[in-house]
Amino acid sequence: MTFPGLDRIEALARNLDGWQRELAGKMAELEDSSAEGVSDSGLVRVTASADGTIVSTDVNARAMRFDSYTLAEEFTAAAKRAQEAAAARVRELVGEVMADAPGAAQSHPDRY
Repeated sequence: MTFPGLDRIEALARNLDGWQRELAGKMAELEDSSAEGVSDSGLVRVTASADGTIVSTDVNARAMRFDSYTLAEEFTAAAKRAQEAAAARVRELVGEVMADAPGAAQSHPDRY
């Protein structure tokens, strides 16, 4: 007796191992990735990790001429941009993995 979907299930099972390796590689890439955000003046730079954690800041000496309110705004803007860029990178990598997932195109044919 032949089951109609059995060939498709077998093909998915064969592809699963490769997809898992690709996923592991993308996860490692994600863990090593970071993104930078720069304030409007360009005098404050903030780097965020993939999870949005601020990992470093760089303040140009000229930024010290700002009043405390303006300097705080510069930090906030740079941090927000860094975190947004990091989140965009996460979405990009996850999207790549999910697009290559076994059965992705078949389970959502209207997405492509």
